[in-house]
Amino acid sequence: MRNFACDDSAWADFLISKAALILASVILFAALFNLVASFKDLETREKLDFLALDFKTAVDEIGSGSGTANSREGADSDIQEKSQDEFRESSYCFNEQEIFRDLPFAGDIKVRVSGEYVCLEAESRERSFRAVKPFAFRVLPLNESTLHEKLSEEFGAPGNEETPLTADYSKIGAFLQVLGTEEAVLSPGENISLKKEFIYVKDEEEVSAFGCVLVYQ
Repeated sequence: MRNFACDDSAWADFLISKAALILASVILFAALFNLVASFKDLETREKLDFLALDFKTAVDEIGSGSGTANSREGADSDIQEKSQDEFRESSYCFNEQEIFRDLPFAGDIKVRVSGEYVCLEAESRERSFRAVKPFAFRVLPLNESTLHEKLSEEFGAPGNEETPLTADYSKIGAFLQVLGTEEAVLSPGENISLKKEFIYVKDEEEVSAFGCVLVYQ
């Protein structure tokens, strides 16, 4: 022991070994911390992705509902009318979803909806999170009155059952596509209305209609 105390090189080796051990421990703890953080980030992204998919599914269900323009004509009872309305109109609130409340940044999520997709964005711990899901049906991020007002301005008629449009389908489709490029920012803490709306078009022989899903607050 006396020899070891007098041996400077032995002390140097001892201190170097200790320093290397401490450095290795720091690196190990840092790696473990980053690994845990990565798992948390992955879990958060999966939850946000699931939430976006859940909203997309709710919108698509309204779009694929069995209620159609023709089925509403000649309804025999209020029960049948109510049944069709249930397929055509609903609401969604992110704040009511359990997975939404589990997110660390639930209060800071930005919900953006266009005619093509829903996008959820947020930031947490200097990291950005984003989930995008495309809609399967034609979606317009505006309400019923705004839609018919814009149709009246463009085609001279609101496009409802009483006053159908007379323009050709290609022009109407192009106009709606432009409307769909507009993006609406919605509050995740408030109800979002989902409504299937029909746009009526009259040609030389008959009146027909095609549907779209209105998403608005």
